[in-house]
Amino acid sequence: MTPLLKSSLLTLALVLTFVVGWELYWRSQNLGLSYNDDESLWAHTRKEIYRSSPSRPVIIGSSRVKFDLDLATWEATTGEKPIQLALAGTAPRPLLTDLANDPKFKGTLIIGVTEVLFFAPDGSFPEREATKRVNFYPKWSLSQQISFHINRVLEPWLYFLDEERLALRPLLTDLPIPPRPGTWGGPKFPKEFSIIQSDRQEVMTDAMVADTAIQHQVQAVWVDIGAHSPKQTMPDAMVTGIMNSVKKSVDQIRARGGQVVFVRMPSDGPFYEAEKMSHPREKYWDRLLAHTRTPGIYFADYPALSKYRCPEWSHLAPKDAVTFTQDFIPILKQKTGWPITIRSTPKPALTASLPPHP
Repeated sequence: MTPLLKSSLLTLALVLTFVVGWELYWRSQNLGLSYNDDESLWAHTRKEIYRSSPSRPVIIGSSRVKFDLDLATWEATTGEKPIQLALAGTAPRPLLTDLANDPKFKGTLIIGVTEVLFFAPDGSFPEREATKRVNFYPKWSLSQQISFHINRVLEPWLYFLDEERLALRPLLTDLPIPPRPGTWGGPKFPKEFSIIQSDRQEVMTDAMVADTAIQHQVQAVWVDIGAHSPKQTMPDAMVTGIMNSVKKSVDQIRARGGQVVFVRMPSDGPFYEAEKMSHPREKYWDRLLAHTRTPGIYFADYPALSKYRCPEWSHLAPKDAVTFTQDFIPILKQKTGWPITIRSTPKPALTASLPPHP
């Protein structure tokens, strides 16, 4: 055996030992397998619109509709799995504008409204992050698509390919380096918070659901975000500008025969109380529906939807997302009059509470 062959075999053995050790280590951490929710996965999902019937729902919004509407349950109930395009931590308005400007989109659109993100000003971080995905889609190159499909074959088998949690950059952010005075590096969610499935469904991990300590860590992140968020009230002229932009997009979609509904997913505890103070319902949600002349479902108006609790104040646990979706679909059908075929029998709870939400 030549020295070159010996060194090559030794190098191969060391690399394999490291990779196997690294993989086994992360499997032992109870994190759950997660797909990379990157630009390529979003673009791949965006393309499904053209391979689907107009009745197949498309979902845009922020993280709550990614957690709370369970795609598998929706498919089992109606026969069609929604196309999940929502982006965590972003304003959905750039996605709405993109679909409105797409003459091929004539479908059914469900828009999740998390007020602090939905009404984020133009040019703000939530709006910019959504715009990046919209701009990436038409530039998705052939080489990027090939790389994506290769990665899709490997991702179900290898934990360490999780670039959003286990790559070098996110791991470096976990180092206990104290922030410099007057600076903020952004939110730091525990790795156990959630995982992404191949259809972009986001779910809490088993560890997150079972461990109140992890739940408290996420609650602390929400408090931290609130402490670093702008405190000034949005000028009415800016709110009106956003309303006009949204109405224009909704009107474009409806003019082609499409259908639109706004949904407000559950939140509770201090988070919900803060949301009601910063974005009063009558100034934002009620005004949005009236200005765009669009139906909306606000969770607090329906006993079937308001009974759920969020472990960390803002998202539902996986088991609750299943029953929430079962409860939500007949309410959606009743509210909109859309011809939704309900194949299975969800829990009956269709009547909205008459008094306005406090």
